[in-house]
Amino acid sequence: MKNYPENYPENYPLHSSERERHRLKMQAQALIPLSERMLSGAGIAHGAQVLELGCGSGEMTLLLAAAVGPTGRVVAMDSDPAQIEAATAKIADAGFSNVSFVLADMNNFVSEQIFDAIVGRYFLLYIADPEAALARMVRWIKPGGALAFLEMDFYRGVRSSIWPPVAAETNSAIEFIADVMLDAGINPHMAVRLPSMLAHYGTVHAETAAPLQFGASSIELPLEAVRSVIPMARKLGRSDAYRYDVDALIAAELQGRDHRTVTMPPLSVAAWVHTN
Repeated sequence: MKNYPENYPENYPLHSSERERHRLKMQAQALIPLSERMLSGAGIAHGAQVLELGCGSGEMTLLLAAAVGPTGRVVAMDSDPAQIEAATAKIADAGFSNVSFVLADMNNFVSEQIFDAIVGRYFLLYIADPEAALARMVRWIKPGGALAFLEMDFYRGVRSSIWPPVAAETNSAIEFIADVMLDAGINPHMAVRLPSMLAHYGTVHAETAAPLQFGASSIELPLEAVRSVIPMARKLGRSDAYRYDVDALIAAELQGRDHRTVTMPPLSVAAWVHTN
């Protein structure tokens, strides 16, 4: 039996769980500087009315709530009720009262409100027709409003770079993430497509970053992503869906590592435009 509503995207490759939310928090920490530069460049400041698409467990929502301040408002949308629940608790724990959450999918979400900006992080790569989605979004922002998205350079980030090098089985497991996500139908070229798509609506500004993470525990980020795609791999009937024991891989990789371990995550591209 399904534990998600009919509008939940069944091809979303990352399993919804507490472990996945922990991984997303680790990922979000590394992306804070690039995310904040994007929000600043897009002009998101106190008093702004912002729509966040694909809020997940609320890591970006926290940045938005702080940016718009008590006189602004954030409407955060996601299609996973468990993520909405986690994000709601996170925002409440942080003391913000300027965020409202909407359980919806981009395919059926319609806004009657006009926003100053629309924001998404690692969102468009999961949308079947991102150009059409952007065309819908521009109806929901005021003239001169901002579209701002941060997406992954998928092919350049298929294998997170790790030093000292990891075992061959760990490399295989990390490549497995990419294979499952491609089978699930993500848009692998979204980072390079993003500035081109936004150029239809005005002058594009863009930045890239692949922030280094230090310490033995940094290796958990890519390996926890292996755990998160295993349910989708099994759903897709992949022959390697039962191959990887993530706990064993993490334990093996942590042995002998220390603060000198360095992990470079996938390159991310942040791009924003103020609509004509």
